[in-house]
Amino acid sequence: MKRFLRALVQALRLTLKGESLTPRHFRPLEDWIARGLDLLNEAERAAAAQRLDLAALQLKLDGRPISLARTLQMLRHNLVNEYPRLIRLDDAFSMMVVSASNMNDQYRVSQFLAQSELPAETRAALVALDAHLQALPQPLPP
Repeated sequence: MKRFLRALVQALRLTLKGESLTPRHFRPLEDWIARGLDLLNEAERAAAAQRLDLAALQLKLDGRPISLARTLQMLRHNLVNEYPRLIRLDDAFSMMVVSASNMNDQYRVSQFLAQSELPAETRAALVALDAHLQALPQPLPP
């Protein structure tokens, strides 16, 4: 219980100072994550506007079938949950795990761009998302 209260007090102090739990050297990555979520939302909105069934768009990648809907769900999970958790850990392997996961996400998105018949607006949104995923920033020196 003491540990929880200590963490709560620390979080309140940081909030009052306008700071976050993210280490300062990971701020570029934090901004990259936020922009990635914006681009992901734009891609999903473009597909919805064109009444595109993302679950019906499927490829066989690495011997397994995967849909564009599932690909975007996994990317959202990484951007919302995994990457922020890893950068808060701030250990020697955090950035390596973020890089590897991002590489997988970018690979799946690029394969859908290369092999799928997509409407122009959805394709443009996915191209922007793919380019963003390729531009993963490196953390600043601590």
